Amino acid sequence: MKSPQRLCFGVIGTLALALVLVASAAAEGIADKITVQDPYVRAVPPVVKTSAAFMQLQNSDAVERILVGASTPASATVELHTHTLDDGVMRMRQVPNIRLPANETVSLKPGGLHIMLFDLHAPLNVGDQVPITLTFDDGSNKEISAEVRSVKRMMQH
Repeated sequence: MKSPQRLCFGVIGTLALALVLVASAAAEGIADKITVQDPYVRAVPPVVKTSAAFMQLQNSDAVERILVGASTPASATVELHTHTLDDGVMRMRQVPNIRLPANETVSLKPGGLHIMLFDLHAPLNVGDQVPITLTFDDGSNKEISAEVRSVKRMMQH
């Protein structure tokens, strides 16, 4: 017969393992359901302190997911943006989030949805890699690396 201490440890150990497994599953989060394809950042002259990041975000989940933010050590401020047509003039506007419909791909591209990088800390040289952290509405993050591309190369994509 097992001692009460051993039985207690067995139950506690089993509960602890179950909690770890549940926490691991929860930690995966939305970020694991999103595939990022072809991430890149626009190269800008050294005197320009803003740039933009573009990519394809594929949601492989059966429910809509939401990108709520992004960050990078390359700039002081990062915002989600889109372009709108106001009285015949294209204007860039900050958006609170980017919706990622179930089983669809959303394009972040010039003239549409994109991620703005403000107050760049250093020049972005063609071929450099810019680390970007994408944050989703469940608090999960996805780390990506975006290549710096020239405007000419961007137009080929």
